Amino acid sequence: MKTDLIRRHLNYVLSFLLLTIPFQSIFSDEKVTLHLKWFHQFQFAGYYAAYEKGFYKDVGLDVELLESTVGIKGIHEKVVSTTGQYGVGSNELLIQRHMGKPVVVLGVIFQHSPSVLFFKKSSNVQSIHDLVGKKVMLTPWMEEIVAYLKKEGINPSDLQLLEHRFNPRDLIEGKVDAYSGYATTQAYDFKKAGFQFVAYSPRLAGIDFYGDNFFTSEEEIKKYPNRVKAFRESTLRGWQYAMSHQEEIAELIYNKYSKKHPIERLLFEGQQMTPLIQPVLVEMGYMNPGRWKHINDIYFELGMLPKNISLKGFLYDPNPPTNYDWLYYTFFITLSAVGIIWLIQWRRLNKQYSENLKNQVKQRTEELRQSNESLKILNQSLVNTLEELTEAQDRLLASEKLAVLGQLAAGMAHELNTPLGAIVSSNLSLLDFLKNKLQSVISTIINFNDEDSKRYKLVLAESLTNQNYMEGKSERILKKELHSKFSYLDKMDLYGDHMQMVIETGLFRRPDQIEYILESDRSLEILQVVSNINAAYRCNQIISVASEKATHVIRALKNYLVSEKEAASNDSVIDLETEIETILSLYHYNLSKVTVVKNFGPDRKCIGNRDKLNQVWINLINNGLHAMSYSGTLEIKLQTLEQWIKVSIIDSGVGVPDTIKDKIFEPFFTTKPNGEGMGLGLDICKKMIVQMGGKIELEPRTIGACFSVWLPKANF
Repeated sequence: MKTDLIRRHLNYVLSFLLLTIPFQSIFSDEKVTLHLKWFHQFQFAGYYAAYEKGFYKDVGLDVELLESTVGIKGIHEKVVSTTGQYGVGSNELLIQRHMGKPVVVLGVIFQHSPSVLFFKKSSNVQSIHDLVGKKVMLTPWMEEIVAYLKKEGINPSDLQLLEHRFNPRDLIEGKVDAYSGYATTQAYDFKKAGFQFVAYSPRLAGIDFYGDNFFTSEEEIKKYPNRVKAFRESTLRGWQYAMSHQEEIAELIYNKYSKKHPIERLLFEGQQMTPLIQPVLVEMGYMNPGRWKHINDIYFELGMLPKNISLKGFLYDPNPPTNYDWLYYTFFITLSAVGIIWLIQWRRLNKQYSENLKNQVKQRTEELRQSNESLKILNQSLVNTLEELTEAQDRLLASEKLAVLGQLAAGMAHELNTPLGAIVSSNLSLLDFLKNKLQSVISTIINFNDEDSKRYKLVLAESLTNQNYMEGKSERILKKELHSKFSYLDKMDLYGDHMQMVIETGLFRRPDQIEYILESDRSLEILQVVSNINAAYRCNQIISVASEKATHVIRALKNYLVSEKEAASNDSVIDLETEIETILSLYHYNLSKVTVVKNFGPDRKCIGNRDKLNQVWINLINNGLHAMSYSGTLEIKLQTLEQWIKVSIIDSGVGVPDTIKDKIFEPFFTTKPNGEGMGLGLDICKKMIVQMGGKIELEPRTIGACFSVWLPKANF
């Protein structure tokens, strides 16, 4: 009796556990933690929206949002220490990954970094080059600013670096000459204080970093892939909602998370974030491996990372490519099964043969008929499978074409940023001259006596004749030479205003007139007036040159994208020189360290398809630049050989090893690292050239590689 009673109690307990455990797993949310990299503000609006609107709850996540009071310090260690941890980071994740921390970027929020360098508008710092020797506050982990300075020829050792206190009053009260910060936040503080400022972005120099992103660890992705995908999708959904309902989210942040900043400042921050996030033009969370490679190159120039580090496993792929291995396994198993069935059947027939030859022949005939029908069915199945594989290959070919166009569009953004940035900056300086300085200049000139007017005209003529820019180091050397030569003049003090004006106006090129100019009691006014006029004249020249460069880039892009109807056929007359020049103009950003040699013969027109040929030139030129690491010599040669136009594209890169020369035109064969190519470029080129009645080949060379394209010559 006791044994039966104990057994019944155990059955009750087991039944209870079996019933309750599944319900607990169904109704309980998975707890995860998100570490923000700063105080609560609109910068993290998407995460608040995902939490408060129940997007996290909808996918079974209980998310805890933790703000940081010390920036990103320590966040990476917390995220990789255990599962269920997520963080908000920036471009420093590439360095952390190289240092051994297994961090993985799930998505990028800011397509452009908000980091800028603020100057006082009316200070003695009128350009980035005036920072030498000045007091500067730089935010930690803001390497794009350091890279910007280095690209302009300024090393951190040339500056008086002060610890960043994140207090805008430091710049307003003149405690520092330059102050790094975010265009989304500090700009509001300056405008609210009525402070006139100028903001310089690294994008003016072609340094285009990502801004905020969110990340997790490799272990989290490996153990909880569904949780990672759910967290990413609900987070991006929250960001989309936040950028579409900025007033609602601003009030939510103020009322529930932090009253440190007023709602007006939160709304200003959201408005400034919109062009940096580009929620309408760019898919939320999108990240381009080419942009991360660009960031790697900048870190390499700063000596912080080796060149071309692997991005494999660093960028999260929410939709990995389809694995077709099961098709091959199915085919192999089916074929094996057919073989086994046939073998068994053959042995059975062979055994029956000795018993009755007539019945065996009749039976075997019937079986062969059935087997033939089975083989027909199997053959049809294989044909269907082949068609599916062909469709998959066509989709991959289209994807390769889109990837090339995406890379071209990314380069065009850099090509337009530099001249447009120069135009905006120069226009502000010119506007400042017209509004604040022109009247003072006119009044000063009118009050000059005859001798001072003569001095003014002499300095002005020399200043406008030579507009050469002088770097900081050369300027310091020149000051020392002038001070030594004119040490008997009190006004030529090494650190005095007269010395600076003599350099800026170009009067130093007329040493025989320096003493004459400085004899006047109003010499400093004369030099300052000329310096102001010279600065306005220089701004006008910059706007003219930058406008011409932007026009050239846009014209080249229009010529490439807009094609006439007849150019879409395979028998159109194509001007090869014009089309290749257009492609080179579009790739100008990548040719800064490349010498392009063009040998165009007298016959430059062929028969073909303009759009397809442009795809070929883009692939071949891009491959050549990649092989040279964007530094070396690229030669493009046009030759006439009987009824052919031969186009040769020759690079000075690493060349093609003999062991793979027979494979380079095969589909899916590539020598590039994972994530940088699918191995379809040359295969696509070969197919398009053959369709136009031409051919493409790799010619033998001792240095670099030479790809030649043969096209039918246009006869007139």
